[in-house]
Amino acid sequence: MHRFFTAPENITDDNVVLRGSDVPHIRTVLRLKSGDRVQVLDGRGNCYTVILTRVGRDKIESRVESKEDVDDCESPLTICLGQGMVKGTGFDGVVRRAVELGVGYVIPVSARRCVSKLSKEDTAKKVGRWQRIAREASKQCGRAWVPEVGSKAMSVKEFCSANREADLRLIFWEEELSIRIGDLSQKKSINSAAVLIGPEGGFAADEIESAMEYGFQSVSLGPRLLRTDTAPLAVLSILQHLWGDL
Repeated sequence: MHRFFTAPENITDDNVVLRGSDVPHIRTVLRLKSGDRVQVLDGRGNCYTVILTRVGRDKIESRVESKEDVDDCESPLTICLGQGMVKGTGFDGVVRRAVELGVGYVIPVSARRCVSKLSKEDTAKKVGRWQRIAREASKQCGRAWVPEVGSKAMSVKEFCSANREADLRLIFWEEELSIRIGDLSQKKSINSAAVLIGPEGGFAADEIESAMEYGFQSVSLGPRLLRTDTAPLAVLSILQHLWGDL
């Protein structure tokens, strides 16, 4: 059965409305019509089986037939990724692959050495695109939850303060020589993790110190220097292997 996402505000007890790019896809590509059944997810773990009642040009209306909770694709490990801003469209790829790897939240982090410097207006525009990418990636990989992308870029200190209660708090730094992520594998009962990945220029020493004040552990990703858009793929894969569902 075909699956689509819609915002929670488009769902009432008995009716669901689909808008945007799904409308022409349903009308002209799938050629669905009134009476056909599809599944609609609200991005928060709820799946609705609906019967189409009106296939219009600007929206699709439907009636709810049944509802169920769906979390079979969600990891037991909730990960909040703080990603240093990436130049160009690099952040798009980070969001897409992080969603595929089961991340719960993606927060843009504006570190001192970021090559990409965005104004509040630019960030607001890009967040909308990043959230759409997260929704598309969730649909592609079969997730019922759409991870949230932070509405604004945080400083290192702001990110650490917001995630000071996470079970595991890590900041990855190329100058860390003694501790690697594998050294933490003996830790048990890890249900939540907050991880910080630096920008192209890496973190400044005082940003590392600030993170440590909030209980973050400085960790190395090994002897090879990874690109800022490669590092989160390695980190998320390892975390999901050790405490998640890989």
